[in-house]
Amino acid sequence: MQPWFGFYAVIGAAAATLLGLLFVAVSMNAAAMLGVGHETAKRLAEQAFQNYQAVLLISLLALFPDMNTSTFGLVTICVTTVWAMWMLVRFYLALVRPSDHESRWYALRRHLSSLIGFGMLIIAALRMAMKWGEDRNLFAIATIVLLFSATLVSWDLLIRIAKTHRSH
Repeated sequence: MQPWFGFYAVIGAAAATLLGLLFVAVSMNAAAMLGVGHETAKRLAEQAFQNYQAVLLISLLALFPDMNTSTFGLVTICVTTVWAMWMLVRFYLALVRPSDHESRWYALRRHLSSLIGFGMLIIAALRMAMKWGEDRNLFAIATIVLLFSATLVSWDLLIRIAKTHRSH
């Protein structure tokens, strides 16, 4: 993974920075985020946090010295599968029990990029763990997809927070 050191250092730093900013925004607006009737905001925050954390963890694993690609794939698939299952549960709940402020169509659209990103991570990790190929490009694309997905969801969350403040 050494040739990819610069890429994972940058994308990991970006994910960590955006994760920190999201944490500050949520902390400063806890009442607008955690109060009754703000299920959509909670869902948005959770999705963004999870995607940023996935990008950060994948980047940290990729930067781990002397880890072979098979081990990298195995560790990644273990962690990513757990996150993907939780994302599928959240997606299912958003479709089955949409909140007053979120239609099923919006929930599908919001989760689609996360589904694609986690799917690509699982495929690439499985291929590497089973020694079927080294899908480093697919890993890189998946982290970019998850980073952009989290950023778009974070932006939507900030818009919702601003609307909540404006209505009060």
